[in-house]
Amino acid sequence: MPRHVTADPTALRAAGAGAAVLAGLLLTLDLADPTGLLAPGRAEAVLTVTAFFGAAYLLRRGFLTTWGALVLAALTGRFLGTVPLGEGPFTTAWASGFTGVYLGVLCWPAAIPAWIVTRRTRRAWGRAVPEFTLMAAFAGVGGLLVLGNGWWTHSPVGYVFGGGWWFFAPTASAGVVGGLAGLGVFLAVVHVASARLGAGPGRFLGCWLACVCGGLFLGFAQSVAALLSYGPADAPSGDLWPVFSLFIRLAVGASYGAVIGLFAATATILLPGRKKAAVPVLALAMTLSPEAAALPDRAITDGQGRQVLLRGVGVNQLVDYWSGDSTKQTVRPLTDDDFRQMAAMGFSAVRLAVSWSLLEPTPGTLDAGYVARIRRAVDQAAANDMVTVIDLHQDAWGRGVVAPMGATCPTGTTPMIGWDGAPGWATPFDGSGRCQFLAKELAPVVNRAFSNFYADRDGVQTRLVATWGRLAREFAGSTAVAGFDLMNSPGLGETPPLTSSAALGRFYARAVAAIREAERAAGGHRHLIFFEPGPLWAPWPGFADDPGLVLAVKPGDLPIDPARAVALSARMAERYGTPLWTSAWGGGRLAAYAKAEDSAMIGGAFWVWKQACGDPHLAGTDPATAGNLVTVDCATGTERGPSRSVSNVVSRAYPRAVPGRLSSVWSDPERRHLRLTGTKGTGRCDLDVWAPGATRPAVTTSGISSVAFRRVPGGWRLSGCPAGDFVLELR
Repeated sequence: MPRHVTADPTALRAAGAGAAVLAGLLLTLDLADPTGLLAPGRAEAVLTVTAFFGAAYLLRRGFLTTWGALVLAALTGRFLGTVPLGEGPFTTAWASGFTGVYLGVLCWPAAIPAWIVTRRTRRAWGRAVPEFTLMAAFAGVGGLLVLGNGWWTHSPVGYVFGGGWWFFAPTASAGVVGGLAGLGVFLAVVHVASARLGAGPGRFLGCWLACVCGGLFLGFAQSVAALLSYGPADAPSGDLWPVFSLFIRLAVGASYGAVIGLFAATATILLPGRKKAAVPVLALAMTLSPEAAALPDRAITDGQGRQVLLRGVGVNQLVDYWSGDSTKQTVRPLTDDDFRQMAAMGFSAVRLAVSWSLLEPTPGTLDAGYVARIRRAVDQAAANDMVTVIDLHQDAWGRGVVAPMGATCPTGTTPMIGWDGAPGWATPFDGSGRCQFLAKELAPVVNRAFSNFYADRDGVQTRLVATWGRLAREFAGSTAVAGFDLMNSPGLGETPPLTSSAALGRFYARAVAAIREAERAAGGHRHLIFFEPGPLWAPWPGFADDPGLVLAVKPGDLPIDPARAVALSARMAERYGTPLWTSAWGGGRLAAYAKAEDSAMIGGAFWVWKQACGDPHLAGTDPATAGNLVTVDCATGTERGPSRSVSNVVSRAYPRAVPGRLSSVWSDPERRHLRLTGTKGTGRCDLDVWAPGATRPAVTTSGISSVAFRRVPGGWRLSGCPAGDFVLELR
């Protein structure tokens, strides 16, 4: 006799009410947040609400279980909604965790109807379902082989996961102990959750959700352990990093649990009642081992094999800024005197910002006059013993993002002003909103422009790649150019982290290939290529196989401690196997950043040399003066030098070039002290150290011969010949 399946009206009412609340919350988020970053796209919203209704009905549980179903539904909706982007199942599944977590945080009221309906008919916890745990264990071991380190340490957020005892995860990079501990924590939660979720019509869904819960708890446990660490990248220091890192770890853990859970749940249904002797811990241990490969040489070196610290300043005086006031300059003139003043502060490098809108004002044509201006600036820097990093600069995509005159915006938002970067012909905005919310980079018009760029809409990205090739050909033989910075502060796009990691990496790979081909065709040499991550997310490691890459970061992009920012950046560079460089730094806490920069033995460019009173960064402020390093009186146009407190830090003593490798760098800007240690390598022994001030510093050395001082504008240059391990102190 056929078995009749009847619906549970109470569960239907609870699931329907929860789905209605979720739909209302998503609509509210979509209306309240003009960026679209806090709510998924409309197709994803429909998928998420539908999946949540089905999960809530089948599970028929209380608040926490239904909240977990919401996270799983958001994961599923995001995955299905972004599959058409063509990033591949691995990347799409990994990225879906971020949507799952932030919708879980923002849309938790959707689980309240389930709590109201079930609070009087609570079901007792049942017995754990060992099949869940067993299948999750097998899937976890398989995940080590399939997912590998790419889910954790070698992902776009791999810098979050350190290498100390506090890092445990089911990945080989955590080592045997950390890998077993990570899988153990995950499986323990799966086992406990199975007692709550293992019975009833939602058995498949219950197993899947148990694994998502295991992944979420793993991320939470990782965050707690990190708070107990002592390293500058993870230890508490009174900033917001624990919040950011918790979000990231929860997201990565949730997506890991969803992937493992899908396979485990499928196996549980297809293989009912089959039991194995033991969880394959031995097989797991055989797949886990610490990463034994030696790290590549992650220092920037010159043609003599010396480690160089490219320290200097950013120059924006060739940038094509939007103007909101025709009576004010957007940039100051760039003169020989500028470069002489830079050299007098001991700078060895200039980060020269240039604009795509001036490089390629019409498609396919490089503006010869603008290239000549760039070449003149490079020559001026070289004449003052400084090399140049050519930075393709952009802020909020370009000038064209400006809102129409008289435009009105919703409460809490403001009309966009114009910025700098892309030419007008390369800006397909598709009618997206031009109201700014929180930050200019989050405006819908900016996100749409970057999404279209990453997708190569109308061949826009292809045009920029070709432009990079032509610009690289112009400077292929120049030793005065240290390298090329592919894009300043790349934007998120509309579907982060897919756009801001995988798609950004593809653009970088194309640009790197174009530059290398241009250098080869012109018979030039290989320059350094600097690439920047976006906020929180970065390109997948391995996006380009090129030994000349340098990770360029901005420690001030997140409101975190400078020492932590540099330590996290160093960890990111380690994941890429590249040197680290700071493309822009400044603002508050200069001394703290300088200390971290010295400790990491890296260089960087202070932002910025001069700022004009009509710079859009100052729009709406009506400033009396404009900065940063050299200030300008907006009433008279008179320029004033930097304050003593700033110049002491920016022009502090440092090693410009060291034969071999540095072991440590320490400086005291106020007292003009410097101490460095290192080991001499092969090749020439030309040590080059900068020291500021009119008075020649006293020097103490060990392992350095032929020490000599040379008076230069603004200070002194010390030379010498190290041998073996060496020490140098200036006082």
